Amino acid sequence: MIVSPLTNSENVTLLKTFPCNQLIQDWKKIFDIDITKELKNYPEIYLYQCNDSKLKFFMPFDIAGSDKLYEQLENFDWYYMLQKWEYDVAIEDLSGCFKVLEVGCGQGAFVDRLCKKHNIDAEGIELNSSAVEFGKKMGISIFDDNIHQLARKKSHSFDALCAFQVLEHIPDCFNFFDSMIKLLKTNGKLIISVPNSLSFPKYCESNLLDQPPHHMTQWNHETFEFITTIFPLKVKHFKIEPLAEYHINWYISIQLSRLPQIKLIQSISHRIAYKILKPILKLSQIRNLISGHTLYVCFEKITKD
Repeated sequence: MIVSPLTNSENVTLLKTFPCNQLIQDWKKIFDIDITKELKNYPEIYLYQCNDSKLKFFMPFDIAGSDKLYEQLENFDWYYMLQKWEYDVAIEDLSGCFKVLEVGCGQGAFVDRLCKKHNIDAEGIELNSSAVEFGKKMGISIFDDNIHQLARKKSHSFDALCAFQVLEHIPDCFNFFDSMIKLLKTNGKLIISVPNSLSFPKYCESNLLDQPPHHMTQWNHETFEFITTIFPLKVKHFKIEPLAEYHINWYISIQLSRLPQIKLIQSISHRIAYKILKPILKLSQIRNLISGHTLYVCFEKITKD
């Protein structure tokens, strides 16, 4: 029986099936990472949609990436970025907050920024032990705590919680939300950023990092609006990241892949696109008009009758 991880309902639809042997080959080829053990001998994985919330989720649930997978991914300099678009947006929303927790803080760049530049009492939790070790060596307040255990110890303790590019990794998203909300004070802010499942990467035929064992769920505005019907939250606002400069090549490549697969057309379009479009997309005024990778939402914890 397949049920939605958000509603526990069987009202779901199978969208796509992925052969695991192909995923294993692709990860090895592109990242030089062997994910054989991560996929636990399953022959296939499946992408479903929850018809009530529009959440997309992968099955089976027990193939979410291990600590070892993230230790290998952190060797890529793009994996734990020191600066992200959503950090600047969150700083504005955190005005007036004194005690903040970042969930899945990586090596602690944002926690460090809050403490040193904004005089906020911030700490982070992270399950990747090597990232925690790195952050602690830098003097950053990071703990390898489980959010569910922390919720039992520190309920109603924080003015705000942030989870940047974390939620999509979590198979049990209902209990993840439940624990985050328990940690918040009433009227506290819950700030979340995720890959925008309705933006340009949706046209990528094989976006390995948006599939298991890396990502387990895919989110959009409608799903976050649904969240407010099952948890004591209200949406304060959404924001969509403009196309990032470091995503220009990826954006062009994905758009080109949507053209007819005719060799002559592909050859001509590639030359034109990279010669003409790339300089244009370097202009921030143009990129600001294009929806980028990330969807940002700021919730407020409320008291429900």
